Amino acid sequence: HGVNAAVVGLLGAVLYHPVWTGSITGVKEFALALTCFFLLTVWRCPAWLVVIVAAGGGVLVSNV
Repeated sequence: HGVNAAVVGLLGAVLYHPVWTGSITGVKEFALALTCFFLLTVWRCPAWLVVIVAAGGGVLVSNV
């Protein structure tokens, strides 16, 4: 049980520092990340569909 908790902690730290601080720079990026999270967890959409939505949303966010 302790090893699992340590791995989850390390993954959380790695996800936060380079990924979150480098990519979530404003409200639009946060909204896209939250939408993708809800697509995966609440609406149970397939991962391939969430990847397509994230890619399309990323293009829209970067152009606006």
